[in-house]
Amino acid sequence: MNRPIYLKAIIITFGLTLLTGCINGSPKLGVQHNRLSPCPNSPNCVASHPDTPDKQQIAPILYEAEQSLAYEQLLELLQQRKDAIVVKMEHAHYIRADFRSLLLGFIDDVEFYFQIPGVIALRSASRIGYSDLGKNRKRLEELRLTFKQKTTKTVSTKAEKLPLQTD
Repeated sequence: MNRPIYLKAIIITFGLTLLTGCINGSPKLGVQHNRLSPCPNSPNCVASHPDTPDKQQIAPILYEAEQSLAYEQLLELLQQRKDAIVVKMEHAHYIRADFRSLLLGFIDDVEFYFQIPGVIALRSASRIGYSDLGKNRKRLEELRLTFKQKTTKTVSTKAEKLPLQTD
């Protein structure tokens, strides 16, 4: 009898059982009842909805451009990232992207909902595991900063080209 082979099989089976236990199944994503889905009771999710618990709360992205322009700018920003794949778009009000970690390939579901003009609701959650060590929050804060810089440049460039009305 070859014990190392049996031992490896037991370890692999045990490891897969543990990993499978961390999978929450397919999350319900998208806009439901004019909002993004609430976060599960784990620290690997952040959302901007007002009833989100404080530890998972993140501010929405605010912008001053036209909604269609802001939507295009955010979409372009996501498409430029190497760690993101845009998987669903609904014209001018919803974007969903999968972000894959470079080291282990874990996927985070990230959603953007243009709920009202000037406000983008956010939700980012890991598909597996319990903790993300703050990765989802850090990513959204980074996206917020980059988006703000991009839209500010676009709006100011557009404003400079508008003719001034004089009496």
